[in-house]
Amino acid sequence: MSVSTRWAIACAVVVLLVGGYSLITPEDKEDPQAYPGSRTAYTVDDIERLTRVRLPGCARPDVRYILGPVYAEDVTLDFTATPECVAEFLTGLGADVARPDYVGEPGDSLAYSLPPETGTQWEFGPRTRLEEWLRILPGSYREQVKVAVDRSVQPPHVYLHAFALD
Repeated sequence: MSVSTRWAIACAVVVLLVGGYSLITPEDKEDPQAYPGSRTAYTVDDIERLTRVRLPGCARPDVRYILGPVYAEDVTLDFTATPECVAEFLTGLGADVARPDYVGEPGDSLAYSLPPETGTQWEFGPRTRLEEWLRILPGSYREQVKVAVDRSVQPPHVYLHAFALD
């Protein structure tokens, strides 16, 4: 086999590999901010659009999420942010930052756990006391957002579950 033939074969292989990679559909690509088990082909921007929840820029780099395996409207996410960023986020949801709907007792955090398919669980210490807000989103058809903030850690940690009511 001549050098020019080998070179032509090598070029063809490279073209096929590059072309094949470009044909990978978005469903085959995973967002590094998604928890294991999340539906693929979604980004944080998609999560905002699907849930109608605006994440402030200060929270976006730390957001981790899982999009439910059945309904796109079933989203669980969390992030760590400064108190000012958390206040901006809650205000954007229409929540009164100073008046949570519920303040849990230490260790009363069972309502906030990741779905089993993530292979991960959120860790709550025995002194964790979550402040919670529940909102029905404006302009949505009975879509609720449940938010909890853990201020026992610094910076505070935010947990959110957005879901459509049946």
